[in-house]
Amino acid sequence: MNCYLIEGAELTLLDCGVDWKEGLEALESGLRMVGFRPESIDRLIVTHLHPDHVGMAPRLSERWNCQIVMHERSVDRIPRYNDTAAFAESMRALALRHGVPEAMRPGFVDVATRAPFMPMMRDPDRVVADGDRIPLDDVRWLDVLHTPGHEASHICLRDSLTGILFSGDHVLPRITPVIMVDDEGTDVLGDYLASLQRLVELDVGLTYPAHGGIVEHGARRAEQISLHHDRRLSGMLDVVSLAPRTAWDVLLESYRPNLNSIEQRLALRETVSHLEHLRTRNQVTSFPEHDLWFYRRSSA
Repeated sequence: MNCYLIEGAELTLLDCGVDWKEGLEALESGLRMVGFRPESIDRLIVTHLHPDHVGMAPRLSERWNCQIVMHERSVDRIPRYNDTAAFAESMRALALRHGVPEAMRPGFVDVATRAPFMPMMRDPDRVVADGDRIPLDDVRWLDVLHTPGHEASHICLRDSLTGILFSGDHVLPRITPVIMVDDEGTDVLGDYLASLQRLVELDVGLTYPAHGGIVEHGARRAEQISLHHDRRLSGMLDVVSLAPRTAWDVLLESYRPNLNSIEQRLALRETVSHLEHLRTRNQVTSFPEHDLWFYRRSSA
């Protein structure tokens, strides 16, 4: 997990990691190593509402007295982030609806106990929207780019002086971020692909991601990720061409075997997001049968 310190009239920390003692020690030690007192941080900008990015935010806000900044959509989503029981129930319903075998279903609801590294999140002190500018000094700012897909409140930030993009999980160097269906009923993969295309059109160059090393040309990497999803969509379309299949059936033919329970849960949510995207494009239809949801290729 990468955290970035941005120096200006105010000191800005971008993302903070999960809430754990060793992580806090490493973060404060790193700040001191580059010559800054941790309590001198003025604001913490969180790229999105996932525990590896926002987990330590409440602790740091109290410990350092710094401002928390997030996208405006986070305010509506924080209650869901805090409701562990509701999340467990939604995963149970997802498993039942999409054909997860009974023996494997416990792995989809083992989230009923909240992880200790994921404390309750409060509302941010400041919210930003797409197109906003976060000032760094009198002549430099961070442009806010709302890039939903991996998470609905996800933002990237572009340095007005250098053009460097801080991409969060939107663009990663060696892997692709998981694009998970959620309960809002939106086409999350469609949102993600549109957000990637935006970076292509901006011809984003040097990109600092939240995981892994620096990406030399963010727009080119965004194109690569889009092609990955095109191939996955094509493969899933082939799977449902011969006969109606559940999302679990499609998962088994689209991902590597021997996934652990967490990977299975993420893979199923991503499979459904792809199938639902195909449905919005009228390439597949879906229908219920015997309490399961099936997908098949459209006849048109």
